[in-house]
Amino acid sequence: MNFNLKALPIAISIALLPSAVLADESTEAKVAKLEQQVQSLQAQQTKSLADKFNFNGFISGAYISADNNAGYNGATTSADFSQDSKIGFQGTFNISNNTQAVLQLMMKGENDWDVEAEWAYLSHRFDNGIKIRGGKLRVPLFMYSDYLDVGYAQPFARPPGEVYDQVPFSSYTGVDLAYDFEFDDSTLTVQAFGGESDVEVESDTSSDTNLDLSNLMGINASWTDLTWTVRAVYGETVLDGTASGLGIDDEKATFNGLGGSYDNGSFLAVAEWTTVDIEGLLADTESAYLTLGYRISSFTPYVTAAYVKTTDNDVRGAIPLPELAAQLSAALNEERTAYSVGLRWDAIDNVALKFDVTYLTDFGDTTGGTSPNLLPLLMTGENMYDDSMVYTVKFDAVF
Repeated sequence: MNFNLKALPIAISIALLPSAVLADESTEAKVAKLEQQVQSLQAQQTKSLADKFNFNGFISGAYISADNNAGYNGATTSADFSQDSKIGFQGTFNISNNTQAVLQLMMKGENDWDVEAEWAYLSHRFDNGIKIRGGKLRVPLFMYSDYLDVGYAQPFARPPGEVYDQVPFSSYTGVDLAYDFEFDDSTLTVQAFGGESDVEVESDTSSDTNLDLSNLMGINASWTDLTWTVRAVYGETVLDGTASGLGIDDEKATFNGLGGSYDNGSFLAVAEWTTVDIEGLLADTESAYLTLGYRISSFTPYVTAAYVKTTDNDVRGAIPLPELAAQLSAALNEERTAYSVGLRWDAIDNVALKFDVTYLTDFGDTTGGTSPNLLPLLMTGENMYDDSMVYTVKFDAVF
């Protein structure tokens, strides 16, 4: 039934006129009828709004510690309950069958539980199948970028930092376009993206990092038949600002990545390989990991091997620089191998417990990417820590 809310006051006034005017129907019956109409309209509107709005969320709580104070992933000999703990809420409003508004709010323990918007965008799918999104989006560089903070969607306790920490930002403001090519038993998705972002990182041992990323653009392609997945990505941007005490002036950075996974419901294998190349004094890196797991009922034991290394040490070392700048640039040299053994237990629906032990080694004559090694290396040429063992107990849930 169509009913105009603006007409309600008039209709009710008419219903309350003296019985001489409305002799053919009692006042009480008229009012009762109008009340039923109002209640019906309110119920229809409430149901329509509920049908258009979807709400979900996720939460992670973690305990981490290490056998020394190397500081990998914030872990020290003291127990830490905030580093990998977070809670997120996501709301999706269906404006129409093809148009949505999405907002994801995130609170992280490592950021003092400040509320931040990780996603805030409008999306529209055209009749030809092209989907466009605009607003604040995840930068789609990795296999797990879209659910980087949703630990429940990942097999491990955390994505390997050897790969995922090489890009110090996860969101950007801009647009993306995606199209799905449907085959008989598989789908190829091609996505182009562009926009801008910024990086602000506070450091206890060196100068803060403040970078503006402009002309951010890239493309990725992902093919899957729901058992095998293969993915390739290219991205580039222009950096301006300061990083680790070094001035950066409109220098181009490029990212290349290849990834793949196999999951037949029992056996799981995931691998990614990436390179980051930056003009000037900031380091170029190569990194990769391989995770293997096997599901046994509600348990999934897994192992991961990962590495990261800087690939332009000699090139940056040959650049004529003042002594301090040369030392800072040399301190960016990085080399590390990580081995993880873990267990995921899907204890109840939508809740997983994870136990992980990660051993870090092969730092060579570099910091190994751990900040407590930076000052000792600058002052004495030697590391304070050559390795580290990190222990994690974590729960991940979705609702």
